[in-house]
Amino acid sequence: MVDLALHGGRSLPDDWAAPFLLGGRTLAHGTALARRRFATEEAAALLTGVAAHAIGKLPSLVSGVIALLLGHLAHGTGWPVPKHGSARIAEAMAADITAHGGTFDLGRTITDLRELAGAKVVLLDTGVKGLLEIAGDRLPRRYANRLARFRYGPAAAKVDFLVSEPIPWSNPELGKAGTVHLGGSRAEMYRTESLTVRGVAVEEPFVLLVDPAAVDGTRARAGKRPVWAYAHVPNNDDRDPVDLVRARIERHAPGFGDTVLAQRGVSARQLEAYNPNYVGGDISSGAVTLAQSVLRPTARFDPYRTPLPGVYLCSAATPPGPGVHGMSGYLAALSVLRREFGIRTPPRLAPGRNTDGQGSHAARRPRSVPRR
Repeated sequence: MVDLALHGGRSLPDDWAAPFLLGGRTLAHGTALARRRFATEEAAALLTGVAAHAIGKLPSLVSGVIALLLGHLAHGTGWPVPKHGSARIAEAMAADITAHGGTFDLGRTITDLRELAGAKVVLLDTGVKGLLEIAGDRLPRRYANRLARFRYGPAAAKVDFLVSEPIPWSNPELGKAGTVHLGGSRAEMYRTESLTVRGVAVEEPFVLLVDPAAVDGTRARAGKRPVWAYAHVPNNDDRDPVDLVRARIERHAPGFGDTVLAQRGVSARQLEAYNPNYVGGDISSGAVTLAQSVLRPTARFDPYRTPLPGVYLCSAATPPGPGVHGMSGYLAALSVLRREFGIRTPPRLAPGRNTDGQGSHAARRPRSVPRR
């Protein structure tokens, strides 16, 4: 079932029972049936917090799929975090690319595809808006018009904290978790998320908090540790999120504010300035609705291939969408290998040794610890 969801519905499942299981359970968790699914309110709130990763209306069929996907991954492999921070992932990937002859051109913004005229293949890790801007009038009008109708959803507003000690949770068990959802009861999350979709700026938004030092001791120093969080807000919201997020944390961790050494807030509007792919602060690269989840970015048999020769889109604006980091790029790469190079059997990416005795990855990979 997880494999079916991760591949964005563009391939036949190995297990034909998976679509039926996914469909039935999605109805149970993503519709009004969810209101009667659990015996305790705590269990209902737990899965609803996972479903809220859809950053959209609750309940919904899409949020039901996301709850099942992330829930299954949590049970099967955990939600890992890289030891020493996520920068280690980028460093390992960059080292692997350079070890295999790749190069990087940093500090340069590509504004026109003509700047890449000498490339055989171009993979754009941009949102739909970025594709339209970079490709300009080179895109066929019909395709460009369809992309122009692409919808964006609610946004995130982020806060970074530097604190002097572990978060003083009222429930000490929360201190063992690397990720904490602050949304209240299932009914409260249904209300606030649905209002946010409609553009209503609620005073107690859903907040996702990450405390990396709780599961990775290397992230803390004596008297200093990072905590970051983001709140779900309407698209293009310009409010400073610091007070909103601090109040949400204080509700469950009285005295948290006394531990804060430094703080920085980034509104949804500022988030787009930081990364143009986040249109209006939409970190999902497009509204996560049922139709748009299946037809990202528009209706095409191969959603990664654009009408321009050798130009592909590989961002979260393509299936399977946001939240399954790397799968959009992986599936786009498979399309490129097949269509541009005639390679139908993808290379092995797992750590190990190739038949020539050389390591399949020259780079040092980051260790990871489980995120609870």
